[in-house]
Amino acid sequence: MTHYEERYRLTGRAAAGLAASALLVAVGFLWHLPVIFLPLGLVLAALTAQGAGVIDRARRTTAFRADQAGITLGAVPDKLTVRRGSRLFIPWADAERIVLYPRRRGGGVVQCIGVQRRASAAPLPWGNEQAPGCPVPGVPAWATRAITGWRLDTGRLAAVTAAVAPGVPILDTRTDPLPDDEEDDGRGNRAPEAGPAA
Repeated sequence: MTHYEERYRLTGRAAAGLAASALLVAVGFLWHLPVIFLPLGLVLAALTAQGAGVIDRARRTTAFRADQAGITLGAVPDKLTVRRGSRLFIPWADAERIVLYPRRRGGGVVQCIGVQRRASAAPLPWGNEQAPGCPVPGVPAWATRAITGWRLDTGRLAAVTAAVAPGVPILDTRTDPLPDDEEDDGRGNRAPEAGPAA
C-alpha cells in the first residue's frame, strides 16, 4: 500500500445545511416572489451550503492523504476563513510524528490528528502557534484537523507510514500514555519517539 486517502462525507450536519439551502429556494418559489429575488435566493442558498461545508462534502474533497511524498491535510469545509481552512501539504522530511488526540469542543469531544514538524522545518506561512487542545508540544495549529465529516482508519495509516516513512511514528494519545518529560530528547518542548499505532 503506497497511499491512504480519506474524503469528506455528507454528514447529518451537512445534510441539514443542504436541506436548509433547498428550503430557501423552495420558499421563494412558493411565495411567488418576483423573479428578481430568485438569483438573490440562489446566492443565499449557495452561501449557506458553503458555510455548512455541504458543497465540499458533496464533492467528496480530500480530507486527509498520506502517500510517498508526505501528508496532505485537506481544506476544512465549514471554515470560511481562507488561512485556517486551507489545504496543507507536509513532506515526510518535515514530519517528526503524527499525533492522534481528543479535544473538547462545544461541550463535546472531537477526535483530532496533527503533525508534529521537525525543528529544522521552515515555519508555515501562518498557524505556527501551538494547536489548541493538543497534548504534545510543537504541533502547529494549521497542521491539525478535526476528524469530523470523515473517518480515520488508523490501521491503514500505520501501514502506509511504515511503508513510506518508517521513521515517523504515530502517537495515539487517545489510548497511549503521553511520554514522560524527563525522557525529553534535549530539544526543549519536543516529546520522545513513540512506536507506530496499531
